[in-house]
Amino acid sequence: MRTRKFLLTVIFLLVISGTSYPAQKKEPDTRARNIYQLFTSVNPRLDPASAKKYAEIVIEAAEKFKQDAYVIAGIIVHESTVNNKAVSKGGDYGLMQVRWKIHEKAIKQRFPKVKRANDMFDARVNIMFGTEIFRDCMRKSDNDFQKGLMLYSAGNTKLRDKVTATVRDLRAKENAAKTISILKKKKGK
Repeated sequence: MRTRKFLLTVIFLLVISGTSYPAQKKEPDTRARNIYQLFTSVNPRLDPASAKKYAEIVIEAAEKFKQDAYVIAGIIVHESTVNNKAVSKGGDYGLMQVRWKIHEKAIKQRFPKVKRANDMFDARVNIMFGTEIFRDCMRKSDNDFQKGLMLYSAGNTKLRDKVTATVRDLRAKENAAKTISILKKKKGK
């Protein structure tokens, strides 16, 4: 009886809280939740399951390649507007707008199931390979964030500035949430 009442209370609180990150048994990573909210606000047509999946892949890729997840999310937002079917006039594909003509051989080596450019619409392949490209750009620029973005975007200063602003906003949101959490803990003592 107590367990059922508790579960109903939790469900009620989730419903009224208006949380936009799907409920999980475990509290989601703050970064994943912030990225999810960013993705759904930028692309309102993006279904919640895809937004959640993309956010989780971003976190995974960032950890694998030791990059800032917010930077990867910012690149996705400003390169493709979180549209995994995006294709540029120059032949850039998917969420991170990976240039097939330049990277085809390396992509096929790392992802043997990828045979053609349209396979870059696979979110996991696109985000993983795009993050790897960005990591290489960061290495070439001595880990200078601004220079790394310029290399990734082939000198696009507008993209660099937009991604920088997005990263700043995401970090501010995360810091505000941490501050609120600390204040709640102090108040509870």
